[in-house]
Amino acid sequence: MSAKPDAIFLIKFLDNEIALLKSVYSTYAHLYCSDSDTRKLLSDSDAALFSDLYIVYLNYISIAVSRLLDPKETSMKNGKKLNLTIFTLIATLESEGHPEAEKLRQRLLEIKRRAYNFTDPRNQLVGHLDYTTHCKDPDKKPIPSFTKSEFEDFYKDAGQLMNDIRAVIGMPLFMYNWGIVGHGCGRKLIHRLKTASDHMAGNASAKA
Repeated sequence: MSAKPDAIFLIKFLDNEIALLKSVYSTYAHLYCSDSDTRKLLSDSDAALFSDLYIVYLNYISIAVSRLLDPKETSMKNGKKLNLTIFTLIATLESEGHPEAEKLRQRLLEIKRRAYNFTDPRNQLVGHLDYTTHCKDPDKKPIPSFTKSEFEDFYKDAGQLMNDIRAVIGMPLFMYNWGIVGHGCGRKLIHRLKTASDHMAGNASAKA
């Protein structure tokens, strides 16, 4: 298989990963980055459940961002593991002889440098046998913490970089802000919780 079909395959795969990440983040934002009334509604509905779900979303988003920014190869005990990442895509362009590859790599390195609030906790979270993280001080197990603007900056910059890569090989631009149709259901869940809460409040008033 030639380098160009490889690049097209990688772009399509990464497009799906980026779109899914955006959709999951959209649900997270609707649930946890909304107004105080929404946060109170979640707490009143099931505080423990939504507290646990909050950590699940933080971990998922952090790991998803970090995986996109992983190097082309990861060293392992018995060799190296190839990764499907944006760095791999740029390396494929380089092997095809595209002179733009090095500038694209430098831009991606800068994106990764600014994404430390995603990558640093993830690297600790997946350190399965890391003594310090999991045994010596378990109360300080890392929990990802990132701001809305940090995610939006990453998403905007990564989307622009991917579209510039598309332009290099003559592919049409992709609307990364579309997300995935049918996903991003935070508003629906909030609406249903609000409806149930109002119904219960109405029943309580009627009985009183």
